[in-house]
Amino acid sequence: MAAETEQSTPGQTIARREERSPTNWIATIRLRDNTEIPCTVKDVSKSGAKIGVPSSQSLPDVFMLRIIGRDFLCLVRLAWRRGDYAGVRIERVGKLPKAAGTQDGSGFSNGARAEAGGIGVPSRKRGISNF
Repeated sequence: MAAETEQSTPGQTIARREERSPTNWIATIRLRDNTEIPCTVKDVSKSGAKIGVPSSQSLPDVFMLRIIGRDFLCLVRLAWRRGDYAGVRIERVGKLPKAAGTQDGSGFSNGARAEAGGIGVPSRKRGISNF
């Protein structure tokens, strides 16, 4: 893959190691306290992404980025911030577990619905790590 260049300010060119693919994915930023911030992914490469998030929203150095409808979650590190955009380095990618056998989106398979005593709740169901 050829290196890509981007002009960040007039007269200044930034070399890119990998080609970026334009996207318009809807995503959420998940903070350590489980706060979720809506955002969009504007472009993506193997090692990073450009996200759209209001400049008034402060971001920590490391956070989770969940791509809605793509069933994956990324651990990312903030690389830069300019106006309503931020660049992130992808440090780890994980696949979200799908709820097998569900038809109603409740997280329980048909016939294994939770009763008043918690009967039918799957044990050891893995959730999303808080890092």
